[in-house]
Amino acid sequence: MARKITSEMTVAHIATTHPELLPELERLGIDYCCGGGRPLGEAAAKAGLETETVARQLAEYQPPENTEAGDWTSRTMTELADNIEHTHHVFAREALDRLKTLTAKCVAAHGDDEPRLHELQHVLAVLTDDMHDHFVREERVVFPWIRRLERPTQIQGGPPWSIRRPIDCMIHDHDDVGEAFARVHELTDDLSAPEDACSTWRECYRLFGELEQDTHQHIHKENNILFPAGIEAERRRMAST
Repeated sequence: MARKITSEMTVAHIATTHPELLPELERLGIDYCCGGGRPLGEAAAKAGLETETVARQLAEYQPPENTEAGDWTSRTMTELADNIEHTHHVFAREALDRLKTLTAKCVAAHGDDEPRLHELQHVLAVLTDDMHDHFVREERVVFPWIRRLERPTQIQGGPPWSIRRPIDCMIHDHDDVGEAFARVHELTDDLSAPEDACSTWRECYRLFGELEQDTHQHIHKENNILFPAGIEAERRRMAST
């Protein structure tokens, strides 16, 4: 049975209501994480696509058999925070470390012929510092705070301001990461290595793409599910006091 998808729906709503559509949104280049608040029509136009065609494709999309599309809206905030830490944070740290090695090899071997590799190395260094700092602030401040919101008796020891404050900082960081990946695409011809590129060069671009896709899912879980749930949990608690 076809899904009901309209151009007025936000991409975030589509992604959270129909998590099985994430691979198709990714394939179409529809931003469902940082730009998830946009209506589908606006997001499709930004991606250079015809809105009615995109809506029909999403409505009729059939995921491959045995595809697992987790409905994270039904999980507790603690379960979701744990999942983000143990999967996305772990993967990103490992991928960034591997990319540092790969880009260094590419610069050493091909930097004279392709000067953009030098800037790519710089973009990666900044992205790595920003993401590591972001993960630490989530793991030490934001996620523990959200977990305490599910255990109200432990809230008294928390900071005196609203959780919106650190969440706004995290969302701002997400926007910066999105801009960094956009610059990566500019420097790599949309992650397309030259025809005569060596295996290291090709692996470098492949891993950049894998990290970007995982980061999209990571940010989607936070911006569209976990952070709104944390804000709502705090609102309910304040209303009950």
